[in-house]
Amino acid sequence: MIVKSIVILLGMAMLFSCKNDITAVSALAAGDSIPDLKAKNFEFLRSDSGRVVAKLESPVMIQYGGSDPHTIFPEGFRVEFYNRLMQVETVLQAEYGINYTQRKLLIARKNVVVNNYPKQEQLNSDELIWDQRRKRIYSEAKVKITTPTEVLYGKGMDSDEQFKRYEIFKARGEVEVEEEKK
Repeated sequence: MIVKSIVILLGMAMLFSCKNDITAVSALAAGDSIPDLKAKNFEFLRSDSGRVVAKLESPVMIQYGGSDPHTIFPEGFRVEFYNRLMQVETVLQAEYGINYTQRKLLIARKNVVVNNYPKQEQLNSDELIWDQRRKRIYSEAKVKITTPTEVLYGKGMDSDEQFKRYEIFKARGEVEVEEEKK
C-alpha cells in the first residue's frame, strides 16, 4: 500500500511539474520555426513569356511559411541569369542566402561573387542585398570590383538591378580617366 501511494504521488508530481512557455508554443503553432519544405540538390528555373531567364541551384533549400515567409539556402546557392539567346550573362553565388518572399528581398552572405560576363566585371563582397521592390542592389560591407582595366575597393555600394550603373562608397583604387578632347 505504501509503495502504491509513493508511485501515485511521484506520477502526479511528474505530471504537474511539466511547464510550457506560451511564446514557444505560439511560435510553433504559427509555423515560423518548422519548415514547410526542405529540398536537397534543388534546381529552379524561372521563365518569362516561355523563355528561361534564370536558374537557381542549391545543395539545400529550406522554406518557411508563417507571418514572414522566407527561403534559406544554408549551404549556399548559385543563380545564372540568361540573355535572349539563352547564354549566361551574369552569375551570382554565395555560401549563404535568405530570400524574403513578401518583402521581395534577397540577402546573400559569405564569399559573395557576381560575374558579369559581357562587361568582364566581377564583384566580391561578404554581403549583398537585392531589393526587388526598389530595383536596387546594395551592400554596406567591403566590396571589390574588378574590371578589365581597374580594381576598385570600397566600403559599401549601391547599384541598379542590372548592375549597369553603380556607386562605390569610400572608394579607393586606380582608375583610368580619359582626357577631354578640345
